[in-house]
Amino acid sequence: MKDFHTIKEAKDFLANRIAAEAARENVPLSEVERKMLYFSETDWTLPEMAQVSAEFDRDYDQDDYEQKIAGLVANIAANRHHNNEDEARKWEAAVGKLSEGDHYLTVLIAEADRAARRPATIHFGGFLPTLDDPGVRPPHDRLKLWTTAFVAVFAVFFLIILTALLSGR
Repeated sequence: MKDFHTIKEAKDFLANRIAAEAARENVPLSEVERKMLYFSETDWTLPEMAQVSAEFDRDYDQDDYEQKIAGLVANIAANRHHNNEDEARKWEAAVGKLSEGDHYLTVLIAEADRAARRPATIHFGGFLPTLDDPGVRPPHDRLKLWTTAFVAVFAVFFLIILTALLSGR
């Protein structure tokens, strides 16, 4: 298994794999988008990251970018688990190294992993949550809960009144 001794080595490996997957799929990945894979507010990052981040915020849609990277990461995951155990171990080692700090790339990878584990409905090119997603409640769930609570409270009061009337108090 490849050991990643520095954050830079781990980021280089992951960013190169994502860029290679983008090229393989003919998904455009600009230099700014590629450099954003190195973003971190607190840990090692590229020296010019402040300018890159400002350009990204000005010229790119963050949601679109995150969805693009999540799709690439999901395809990498599908390919590496089916085709190459050594590549899978390297990927996990690099992600493990990055998990020691605060890196945008780990957030992107984690989101891709979550998206891959939950079913999603495709709608106009985006993902909508489904009822299988634990964060999504069924329609009218809260109304049903309140209705059940009121019925239970009234049933208890009714039983208390009925018991009092029948016992002659």
